[in-house]
Amino acid sequence: MTIPTGRFVWFEYVSQDAKKAQGLFGELFGWSTKTVPMPDGEYAMIAAPDGKTIGGYFASPDPSSKQAFWLPYLQVQNAADSAAKVTKAGGAVMKPPFKVGDLATMAVVADPHGGGFALWQPVKPEDAGPPAAGHFCWNELASKDADASVAFYTQIGGFTHSQMDMGGMGTYHLLESDGKSRAGIMAQASPQQPHAWLPYVQVASADQTADKAVRLGLTIVVPPTQIPNVGRFAILVDGQGAGTGILQP
Repeated sequence: MTIPTGRFVWFEYVSQDAKKAQGLFGELFGWSTKTVPMPDGEYAMIAAPDGKTIGGYFASPDPSSKQAFWLPYLQVQNAADSAAKVTKAGGAVMKPPFKVGDLATMAVVADPHGGGFALWQPVKPEDAGPPAAGHFCWNELASKDADASVAFYTQIGGFTHSQMDMGGMGTYHLLESDGKSRAGIMAQASPQQPHAWLPYVQVASADQTADKAVRLGLTIVVPPTQIPNVGRFAILVDGQGAGTGILQP
């Protein structure tokens, strides 16, 4: 069986307080939660407004860490082979390949600069259709070394690569597969910016969603901003410290 590679297929919110996040994102994006039994307990899945499951909530394995974050899942043909590639390319395997019930084999890894992501080898692969409101529509890495990150992810993820000139903001690197742009990599705006993946949720109105986010207690890190030929975006940070992008195409 051929598994379509070069795409992020799931996004997991890792935190100390999943219930708080579920309530917050339920209000902000209209998400609901579907709980499914797993071998080691229950797993709370994120359901978009149309009912499709798009991600999940997971308790942080480090009780001392107060910082929440999104863990993107990269679909791969073989999790064990990809984990070995990660190590060879200078990354780290945080959790070696393991079975997730009868759904998949997965591993949790980090790129050479510490950006975490999961490798996901599904039993029944899916290739999502066009994003809809309330769905994840993009994934973006603010990198300590953009060129090195492009080299790493094209090697690991089965991506091809192109780039866009953003004028005074430098170069934006596009990770592509099957003729579609799947994710982006850009240089960090400052050394203080974390080297981490930032998922974007598609919204009907970036301005209205940003206003609602402020009322719900989130911080607007980048206010609604127009990108020519792309849409209007903003970046939010919640009370547990995780960043989430929003995009109005």
